[in-house]
Amino acid sequence: MQSSTLFYCSFCPKTYIYKGSLRAHEIKKHKDNRLLHNQYPLYIPLFSDCQQFCSTFINLIQKRLTSHHSTQGLKVIEFPCSKNIFTFYFHNEETFRYIHYQRKYNCIFRGLQGYQRIAKLLDFEDWGRTIDKTGSETCVVFSKTNLNNYAIEEKEVEFCWKEKGNFFKYGVITFIFEIKTETIEIVDE
Repeated sequence: MQSSTLFYCSFCPKTYIYKGSLRAHEIKKHKDNRLLHNQYPLYIPLFSDCQQFCSTFINLIQKRLTSHHSTQGLKVIEFPCSKNIFTFYFHNEETFRYIHYQRKYNCIFRGLQGYQRIAKLLDFEDWGRTIDKTGSETCVVFSKTNLNNYAIEEKEVEFCWKEKGNFFKYGVITFIFEIKTETIEIVDE
């Protein structure tokens, strides 16, 4: 005897007999869904956990922002982070996605608005910029000017969260970004 369990779409009124059919429908018809992968309620993390996440992230970025030529270019930072904190910070963002076949969460920020949005999330305006004693400014790249036609190309940075570990499961946040250094003139008046 067959059970009469029905599976309901979270986004529209459709109903399916098989869970696989429902999943195929949700992937095909609702590509940009905003629901979290698992339907467990998202609890609000402790204030101390949020502070620790922000300070760890800012410290790791600031350590990478040096004016040495070897620090230029595309960089990747990984550090442990709970899924709850990652989703707490990024689930309201437009580009927040769960990629089911990779089992990871992803959030991309583009251009100056992306830089400002991250600054607002971290509550630190200069999170991606340092100026050293010699007057060199090193920063995370969010836009590049094309010298041929002077068009401004918006760059993107990417935050990912993925579960790692075979025996002991833990989450890792990955931040992919580009660094550049420019010498600025300091004018004494």
